[in-house]
Amino acid sequence: MCVVQVPAAALENLEGAHLARWCGQLHDWATAGGHCVLLLCHGEVATLAPRLLPLNRLCAGVAQLYPHRGALQYLVHYWSNAEGVFAHRDFESEWRGFHLHVMADGDGLMAAVLAQEGGDRFLYLAQAQALEGAPPFSPAWRLFDNWSALMAGALQAQAATVVLSIDENADVDALTRIVFHLRSERGNGLKLVVREMQPCLRYADERLLLESGASLVAPSSLPLARFLTLLETIQGQVWQGRLPQDPERLIRLHRPPDVGGIVTPVQFRQLAGELLDQGEGVVESAVLVLQPVAGVSPVQALQQLQMRRRGDFACMHAGQVWLFLFACRSDGIERALGNLFRLPWRELFDGYQRLVGHDVAAMGASEGGVAPPQPRQVPVMAPVAQAPSWTAPRPIRLGGER
Repeated sequence: MCVVQVPAAALENLEGAHLARWCGQLHDWATAGGHCVLLLCHGEVATLAPRLLPLNRLCAGVAQLYPHRGALQYLVHYWSNAEGVFAHRDFESEWRGFHLHVMADGDGLMAAVLAQEGGDRFLYLAQAQALEGAPPFSPAWRLFDNWSALMAGALQAQAATVVLSIDENADVDALTRIVFHLRSERGNGLKLVVREMQPCLRYADERLLLESGASLVAPSSLPLARFLTLLETIQGQVWQGRLPQDPERLIRLHRPPDVGGIVTPVQFRQLAGELLDQGEGVVESAVLVLQPVAGVSPVQALQQLQMRRRGDFACMHAGQVWLFLFACRSDGIERALGNLFRLPWRELFDGYQRLVGHDVAAMGASEGGVAPPQPRQVPVMAPVAQAPSWTAPRPIRLGGER
């Protein structure tokens, strides 16, 4: 038995054909002499294992020992001998003195996970923008300039971590189609990560990406160091979602309707009812009723309303302000109200009540045919009276002439 210690860097420069020829020569020499050769490669071996797996006719087995969450894991990619083939198993191990001992056999869940993973599980394929201009952290990192180049590399992967970046909301639909294509083509073992570089993703956009196959969506507020730590937490995971057959339908369900602003109560009831029914629970929206404080009319409250997003609309009904906020979660309602009104919303209203679908359907139609007054035509306060003449400022010359 020959045990040879080799730095992984020594094999990095061998091209695919050269590596195969070298393994073939070593295999022929060992077979002719009846030897068993064990190569212990130390260093960065994340890129070496995927290159050795296709050479399984020349190498009897490939295994890795790596740290994972404070413990040592012994991963057997495959091992073949006269009794058969053993593959995709992970064992927790520990050092006892100068010996390496297996703690316990990998459980059924870990075995199922590894059965869907390939030898490239330690590789990272990322857009250069997602690393904020930093160079590759190790040979296990491969950087690409754009989505097209990254997608070409990701379509050859099985369990690698693929990091895509986005900085414009207009690119959400295109990125969704890329994520869906990679997930449907390469399976659930691939770890697809989207990093937001600028604040551009809304709640509905994050849901859309996750339901289209993304494993993780990282917000723009996350520093690079914390982002890299977050990547470590998803290693060994398999995407558990159910991929839809048609991504276009999923995109439509997550897109706001082409309506916004102030509408009549009849329009409000119709639009809100349709959106709540058609959404199928894919996107969480909010229907709110706000009661103006004493001294503030609903028209004056509506005058302070500024709606910038499609899918958000309001009406005046029964002396109250009714709001529909598309893709607004419960924990984001008060933040949304703070953005919608020019004045602090707590100074305009006594509070808000959240409604459900049947409350919208029960809206009275007594005011349905009357359009609400346009807020811009109603002054917020009475005009100020003309100031006395003696309060007007007068110029005074300082110094010099009398």
